[in-house]
Amino acid sequence: MLSAMAPHGRKMSQGLRKKIISLHKKGEDYKKISKSLLISQNTVAKVIQKFTKAGTAIFSERHPDHPWRLTPQQERLDGKG
Repeated sequence: MLSAMAPHGRKMSQGLRKKIISLHKKGEDYKKISKSLLISQNTVAKVIQKFTKAGTAIFSERHPDHPWRLTPQQERLDGKG
């Protein structure tokens, strides 16, 4: 049987995150949300837990206080290497 769920590790769109939060706010449980959006219950749970903790459905790709790691070539060009 083929699964309609997204491949492991695939990035989720902001729209899908917002839809999950919207359904959660309407009182839908994880199982109903996962079936209606064709995603795993675990994914639904993680999005809702992050929303509850952060207060938003939009998550940045990287923590704002975490600096980007420079490649050796970038360090040489920057003069710090």
